[in-house]
Amino acid sequence: MKKVLSSLLLTSATMMMFGQVILNENFNALTTGNLGTNVAGTAAGQNGWLTLGGANADYQVTTIDAPHGKSLQIAGYNSFNATDTALNGRIAAQLSTVTAATGNNIVQVKFELYTGNSAGAGTAQMRVWGMDGTTSRTIGGYVYNYATKTLTGLATANNLVPPSPPTTTTPLGPVTYTFNLAAAPGVVLAANTWYTLIYEYNATTGVSTWRHPAGAGSTSSTSTSYSLITGMTAEDIYFYNNSSATNTVSNVIGVDNIMAQFGNAASLSTGDVVNTVNVKGNLAIYPNPTSDILNVKTDSKINAVSVIDMSGRSIKVNVDGDKVDVSALPVGTYLINVETKDGISTEKFIKK
Repeated sequence: MKKVLSSLLLTSATMMMFGQVILNENFNALTTGNLGTNVAGTAAGQNGWLTLGGANADYQVTTIDAPHGKSLQIAGYNSFNATDTALNGRIAAQLSTVTAATGNNIVQVKFELYTGNSAGAGTAQMRVWGMDGTTSRTIGGYVYNYATKTLTGLATANNLVPPSPPTTTTPLGPVTYTFNLAAAPGVVLAANTWYTLIYEYNATTGVSTWRHPAGAGSTSSTSTSYSLITGMTAEDIYFYNNSSATNTVSNVIGVDNIMAQFGNAASLSTGDVVNTVNVKGNLAIYPNPTSDILNVKTDSKINAVSVIDMSGRSIKVNVDGDKVDVSALPVGTYLINVETKDGISTEKFIKK
């Protein structure tokens, strides 16, 4: 009975933690080397990733450090072109077909950013793109400035301040703002360091929330300079590496452990999701893909195991120690959650 109860509790926690999965990517199942073979953004590379700008070699699946296993490394343009601005950007993107179920009014994106040692002119960005009525626009995200090492938030809101040239020229209506996340000098990140970042957008209230190394912050519903936009529909996840004027070096950053999901205030957890990253290095599953048995290797005792599909629905499987029988599952992609004393670790696997 105790074992059954533990499994039921983990299943409940899993449903709360993940909601509807949009993207779960740790790059470990990808082949080391180029992420894709097309930099026009017209043909998907490994695991559906699209790349735009630069060369295939600018987008590398590689091992930055052992605890993270494989990660994505994006190298920027080693100059700046004021005439042909398309040369200045590198984009890796995932386009989603998942739509939020009724009641799932929040989109949450959690990922790890590796700052590297770059100090040129430019920015690394994570942006959630979506629809505002019939208009495609940035909903929000993060910006990391290579030169200043500062982290700021991104969010689109309605500008309420009429333009008054030459002092102000921003038009009324939707504008993508940059928000300082702390008082001067702001949130400053260290070089060659991994940081876990979380961005959320609430479609009911229009509030954007950032959870970062220095704490958390949100857009204001009482601002006199902007008003919040409700009802935007999140669709895609973009990672940018952009060069700015005066740049002369190739700025390089890394991203890993990307989890994007739809949920609500009751179903989305931040602490549990971060624990997934912390214990990831102790877990391995194999073979992947598999047709019958999935083996779980971990340094800690396994307390419970659950499997969910990509819609967030719990799937019944038979577990015998470190062996999970997935033979009855339909062909597709699933998440396996393994609970140990260290927390809950999650991996993606494919049933063939």
